[in-house]
Amino acid sequence: MTTRLTPFALLLAAAVGCGQPAPRPEAQQPPSPTAAAGDASKLEPLVMAEKPAGAITVNEALTKKAGEKVVVTGQVPTEKVKPYNAAFATFVMLSHADMAKDDIKEEFDCDNAAKCPTCKAILDEHAVRVELVDAKGAPVAATLEGFRGLKPGSTITVEGEVRREGKDNKLVRVVATRFYPG
Repeated sequence: MTTRLTPFALLLAAAVGCGQPAPRPEAQQPPSPTAAAGDASKLEPLVMAEKPAGAITVNEALTKKAGEKVVVTGQVPTEKVKPYNAAFATFVMLSHADMAKDDIKEEFDCDNAAKCPTCKAILDEHAVRVELVDAKGAPVAATLEGFRGLKPGSTITVEGEVRREGKDNKLVRVVATRFYPG
């Protein structure tokens, strides 16, 4: 009888499980990227000693002509937008005023914000893309996320040159040589 009960007991134990809840889908996803020690050595030389006075807003930067030198301060969107590039020191930012608008906050809260066409349209209209470059003009191969506490929602100030791209040159990219986190 014990021989017949052993397989039954094993099946029952397998069906019931070990009593621990199954991992949530979020727990199965890889953690979001953070700045590694090697990244910090690439980013530190680009950090401004202090936040510059007189920085313009992202909305003002959107009106600048290609080639103009600017110092811009803005806010990185929420985590769902995936505002930081994991491989390069590039990110998007909006003005604090736009990030405070209820309709933008609500739209960026959608689960698919990183690929959502409506969210992309908001970014195209209200955001600047920032690319940090080294002294030779090459994009810095390091993520800003996690560097000196930077995360989605952080304020960043950058110094660089305006580039215009896309249809009708409406998309604005700031090629930055220096930045201030915070």
